[in-house]
Amino acid sequence: MSTTPRKTDRRTLYTRRVIKDALLELLGQEPYNKLNVTMICKGAEITRATFYLHYSGLDEVLDEVIGEALELAEEAGDPSDYEARVQRLMRVLSGGPQALRGNEQLLPPCQRIADPAKYRALFMDDSLSYYVIRRIYLAERDSAVPWIARQSGVREEDADRLFMLMIYGLYYVNRSMKWEKNEDWYRMQYLVHHMFWAGLQGIAVLPETGRDPKT
Repeated sequence: MSTTPRKTDRRTLYTRRVIKDALLELLGQEPYNKLNVTMICKGAEITRATFYLHYSGLDEVLDEVIGEALELAEEAGDPSDYEARVQRLMRVLSGGPQALRGNEQLLPPCQRIADPAKYRALFMDDSLSYYVIRRIYLAERDSAVPWIARQSGVREEDADRLFMLMIYGLYYVNRSMKWEKNEDWYRMQYLVHHMFWAGLQGIAVLPETGRDPKT
């Protein structure tokens, strides 16, 4: 049997797209836990039978939409490895909050995930917050946690928890500011990243980490 994946035809792509667009549009009106397949079908102007030809349920549509938003955020980011990107970001931020303008690609994907306006409602929905943050956390963990462990000298288990603090905290800060990149948002990025950077440097000199305070 051939292992070559079958190409998805244009009609299938179109139908899946209108289903996802209907979900995003409805999220601007109702929280996710109030939505159902009937509402999606009405918004997409398709039958329930057509919906179930493409998706097993609303959660599968949601998964795909979040995946798309993450992929776009990653594609729009700096292609450097995690450590190089963080070093460049901190050099930029040394110039003050406004120095970040035009350099947003250096921010982690979790900071850029709501840039496309069509996805904004997804990240403002209280009923989805835990699920969305978990997806973001898992997407970035493998690159971020080893770097945090190296910078701070802590065990990877502790680095993982520090990363959780960063991801969950930044997500809710962004939500409180409605993901709007205004003057206050740039100032908050400046403050938060300097706080985390200084925090890692402070942890690195603690005797419990096994680091030499003079290094």
